[in-house]
Amino acid sequence: MALRSRQFPLRLKATLNSTNGGSREPEIGDKGVISDLYMLVNKSIDIPYQQLPFKGQFNVAPLGTFRNELTDQPHRHDHFQIIWIIRGKGRHMVDFVWYEVEDNMIFLLRPGQVHQLDCEREGHFLYFTEQFYFTNKHDKETLYDFTNLFDNWHGYAPITISDHTSTSLHGLISLMAQEKTTAPHCSQGVVKHYLNAFLLLIEREKKRNAAETMMPFTHDARVVQLRRLLEQHYRTEHQVAFYANAFALTPKRLNEITKETAGRTVTELLHDRIVLESKRNLAFSHKSVKEICYELGFEDPAYFSRFFKNNTGISPQDFRDMMFK
Repeated sequence: MALRSRQFPLRLKATLNSTNGGSREPEIGDKGVISDLYMLVNKSIDIPYQQLPFKGQFNVAPLGTFRNELTDQPHRHDHFQIIWIIRGKGRHMVDFVWYEVEDNMIFLLRPGQVHQLDCEREGHFLYFTEQFYFTNKHDKETLYDFTNLFDNWHGYAPITISDHTSTSLHGLISLMAQEKTTAPHCSQGVVKHYLNAFLLLIEREKKRNAAETMMPFTHDARVVQLRRLLEQHYRTEHQVAFYANAFALTPKRLNEITKETAGRTVTELLHDRIVLESKRNLAFSHKSVKEICYELGFEDPAYFSRFFKNNTGISPQDFRDMMFK
């Protein structure tokens, strides 16, 4: 199946208009898109969450339950998300790329990924934190390491689910939901093992999708760890040697490993991450280009602008203007 995706501007201006027709800043108490967008602009303000089992670290529910959270405007979360659209028509934006929504399609979202769901949908919504899944050393030794499943070294793509696997996933969703409703007696261990099986089935489907589209699906523990290091240090460490030293490898050898596994060098992966964060800040914050430049570890705004344009074909200011056309 050919996956249809494209990039185009996010039209946000209208969401910041007051009922009187004038432009205004979002306020606490605004529903849905306004409060989500304001949370991105001003992280010091927390949007209230309903009480959930396991201290809010896990939940599973029908998509319709989360209409307010799954707004038609860009937003992001601090946990792992699985959006399973059983029946739907429309589109879903993930980090500035739009995807056509089809029946029986799963979207995997890492913490911090910006997304915008713009479609009629029926399905399930599941989220969890890494702390919930890996509570202790025993969990890390016995449970499936799902973090590689959410990596997208070769480009993001939703996963289409076969009818056979869909039946199994439905059963696991029901078991997790049933266990959750037994609070306060629900067992985190039981839920984690259901979730473990759920993730393994999705991995199998992702591999099947990769085989059908000729996209490689490979795993190397060092590359998974590199992903984490990049997330921790991409703002301050821009030299390959820093990351190579963490593995006691030469920069050349680490580049060979990432090239084999991810199809890209460490420098390219690092630049991808910096550009993505630049885009997020340009689109969803009031920070100046100079402020973004300094936050991402650049000393010269002019050099940052050249870096951004070399990687995107457009200047930071032009990108921001395009987002709000």
